[in-house]
Amino acid sequence: MTDFPHVYLSRPGVKLPPQRYTNDDIIKKVHENYRGTDEKWDSVESAIKRVLEICNTQVRYLDFDPKSRVAQYAADASQQCMERYGVGAEEIDLVIFCGIAREYFEPATAMEVAQILGIQKTHAFDVTTACVGHLEAIQIASAYMNMYDHCKTALLCTAELTREFLSFDIQDTKDLYLKAAGLTIGNAATAVLLGRKPWPDGSAELIAANTYSLPGHWELCQVPIHGTFASSSTELMKLHTRIIPQLKVFLESVGWEADDVDHVVFHQPSESATKNVIGGTGIDLERGVYTHHLYGNNASATIGVVFDHMLKERQLEKGDKILFGSAAGGFSMVTLAAQWMV
Repeated sequence: MTDFPHVYLSRPGVKLPPQRYTNDDIIKKVHENYRGTDEKWDSVESAIKRVLEICNTQVRYLDFDPKSRVAQYAADASQQCMERYGVGAEEIDLVIFCGIAREYFEPATAMEVAQILGIQKTHAFDVTTACVGHLEAIQIASAYMNMYDHCKTALLCTAELTREFLSFDIQDTKDLYLKAAGLTIGNAATAVLLGRKPWPDGSAELIAANTYSLPGHWELCQVPIHGTFASSSTELMKLHTRIIPQLKVFLESVGWEADDVDHVVFHQPSESATKNVIGGTGIDLERGVYTHHLYGNNASATIGVVFDHMLKERQLEKGDKILFGSAAGGFSMVTLAAQWMV
């Protein structure tokens, strides 16, 4: 394995919408769009409740305000992170926006984020890789730092505002085949800094990364340019059998046994799916961090949300081994190995 550059991941900045939605709130929104009979509604409602129960979806935060901007959310999370470490706009050498949501096709959303933050000169671009975007951006930034000596500090941010791309138009239980996953979505924005030196209040030193894609499954999960989010959840869940072998190979390449992993920061399409992956890899389920019941599926912002939650709930020790991972529609997967530095 190629030696990984000496780079360090900061604690994340996180921004959530102010509006909190319970399962009852989501079911109410579906009911408001329902046009069928009361008898059929009972079946639809029961099926929705069953899906949310299986996923352990309880709460999520959503922003339906058309005036809210993706870049502003990302900038707010970024500002929080920069202020924590006293990093000025002039110190940011690279800005990558890695969310799915966007207001326009061009320019890069990273440009607007940088402008809001007062960054006058930098290299800014977007990475769009569904839910693995944030980890992919971390890997790309690490490569930039390995290539360019002048690149010392990178800002990697994401924001997910689903708005009109979430469909609550469910008229039959069959509609849930493509729309059930959308009912578990929650909005969030996160940001991290990547630097060449450890951050003062603890940071994750990256030691390895890997990517894996199966393009033949690209149709299973989509957000069309003109349309709403649709996910063939049943078929996607079958692909979890591909995740576990890849994680095992990755751990072996790093020289880690499953028991060596102290913390797992993994994507959260549902709590059960996350536990199946962690347990299937042979890692103790207690090493996993679970946030789906608190925030839902935050798409590309999930890793930052889970990382932040872990750091607030756990006391990490120097040398703790952290496994970061995400799988996404595409089908794509990104994994990172890191150790905690204090």
